[in-house]
Amino acid sequence: MGAVLKLFAGQSRPAFSNVPAGRDAREVLAYASSVTHPGHGVTPEAILSAFAQAERGDPSRQCDLIDDMVESDSHLRNLFEQREQAVAGKPSVIQAGGQGDTADLAAYLLRESLSRIGLSLVDLFTHLLGFNRYGWAAAEIDWGIMNIDGTDWVVPVKFTNVEARRFRVAVINTPQPRELGDLRLYTDPGRPHGDPLRWGKWLVLRRITTPQLARAGLMRTGVWPAMGKRYGFRDLLIFCQKYGIPLTLAKYKTMGGEVSDDEAISIAEDIVRGIGSDSGAVVPDTISVEFPDVKRDGNSTIHAGLISYCNREMSKLVNGSTLANDNSDSGGASYALGEVHDSVRWEAVQYDAEKLQTAFRECVFAPFCLYNGLAGPVPELRIQTVRNLEPAQRVAIAAQMKNELGIEVSIGQLRADTGYREPTDPADAAPGKPEPVAPAPGVAA
Repeated sequence: MGAVLKLFAGQSRPAFSNVPAGRDAREVLAYASSVTHPGHGVTPEAILSAFAQAERGDPSRQCDLIDDMVESDSHLRNLFEQREQAVAGKPSVIQAGGQGDTADLAAYLLRESLSRIGLSLVDLFTHLLGFNRYGWAAAEIDWGIMNIDGTDWVVPVKFTNVEARRFRVAVINTPQPRELGDLRLYTDPGRPHGDPLRWGKWLVLRRITTPQLARAGLMRTGVWPAMGKRYGFRDLLIFCQKYGIPLTLAKYKTMGGEVSDDEAISIAEDIVRGIGSDSGAVVPDTISVEFPDVKRDGNSTIHAGLISYCNREMSKLVNGSTLANDNSDSGGASYALGEVHDSVRWEAVQYDAEKLQTAFRECVFAPFCLYNGLAGPVPELRIQTVRNLEPAQRVAIAAQMKNELGIEVSIGQLRADTGYREPTDPADAAPGKPEPVAPAPGVAA
């Protein structure tokens, strides 16, 4: 590596003036404080209104609606966070994109620069994987000059997560759109359609499932079962309030059909009011207290069934399955069926990891090579997503790869998978398998 660095130290590289400078996503305070919370008391009309506004190029209310629905639903929030953490929490490495010294150098420089700036890839990955919710996610890249091994290089020095509601989507009447569906950054009330994103300045992930980007997010579908669950939960609360609390009935004797004694009425009212907190009461024999079994015309299983149905629909939407997240409503589904559902969820994890890897290659690593004159294969990000295996299975596979196929295996990854750290000193090291002792000369083995 040192020889390659010396080779490039004497060559001229593109000037820093070619690199996009400044910060585009500056705060727009009036806009940032204008969250309308359309998900509070959500109705079908409010959802359709937010959707229509998004399809006209302004998805801010749609993004606010999505945030409200996810925030207020523990099941839905868990689904998205599980899917995001399945990728964001995994180790990753920047590798050379091909053979050759230049390819190795590019990967080394990126690893070194990102390690120096203290970048939290977990936080960045988690933000970017929000593209599944909204249809897109983006982070702004700040470039700077960093001296690595005696040579100045143009490297990314900061990534700023920018919330999805800050973007506009190019539509037919957008001034000078590159193409319909392009993301544009809202920076000034005088430019309501937003500004085009500069190449090399943005790390962007998109869901490409429909020609209209505003309709691509999973929550365009998910808001409907989420709303249905809210209605079911609301009705269940009303049912429990109406039928779940026993009726307290206090009876008093009247005097020959005339108006009852005021003192008896007062005592009966005190008993009824205090029945929830008092463990007993002393009453005259003219008053009796009963808890009649009121006939319940409603059925709570209807509302609970609606909630369970909506939860299952949201599980299918986000993870592609139901048993991968919750087995309570499956009636004791088989282990084999659970494996099938887990395989479907694994495909979603692979999809998310590949989207991240491709975005880093196209939006960060390719501009880095261009700015520094590194002609050759572009480095690649590799996220270590693997199927859920027992540690013993992982070790057995690694041993087979190394001993039978001759494939190099990472010791660090094996230690991380098994949970065993490096020994602190020779005395802390396990002795291992004892070496066989050769028999002394003339002694039979």
